[in-house]
Amino acid sequence: MLKYARHEQGRELLFIYDLLNEYPDFPQKGIQFVDIFPILQNTKATEKVTDYFVNYLKNKSVDIIVGVEARGFFFASFVAIRLGIPFIPIRKKGKLPGDCYQVVYQKEYGPDTLEIHKGVIKPGSRVAILDDVLATGGTAAAAEQLIHMSNGIVVANVFIIQGKNSNDSNILKAPIYSLFKV
Repeated sequence: MLKYARHEQGRELLFIYDLLNEYPDFPQKGIQFVDIFPILQNTKATEKVTDYFVNYLKNKSVDIIVGVEARGFFFASFVAIRLGIPFIPIRKKGKLPGDCYQVVYQKEYGPDTLEIHKGVIKPGSRVAILDDVLATGGTAAAAEQLIHMSNGIVVANVFIIQGKNSNDSNILKAPIYSLFKV
């Protein structure tokens, strides 16, 4: 998948794109897993990805950056620090103590549940959701639901990688920004 889309990527970002690793049939047969961890092992690449995300979000009046477990935590926290706003995690079921909102959603390989603490997003807060990959849109749609349950307003969905047909059903309501489309 990655090698076939390389020619479609922006020249300035090719060094980052070339860091991505692809693992067929992981975590189960039929899934093409794209690994972003090599980006985090390269400080220049990490800084560049953070710069792109910050530049995209800086004029959107974002109050909160939400990172989706687990790979979304990395860049969400970097971006939040750079923008001087809070980072809030969305986690899998059972990982957060206290009262939480929950959403059950469908992943490529079965159902899952995401949670966010109740009360961490003030009503009317403008929220950007950040994760590593937009595949089917199920995880991001569940994150949007959690923000709405918290009475927040989703102003952006931000990803490193977006599948070309990932939002064909318009499952996500907020705008999508991604560095790479594969």
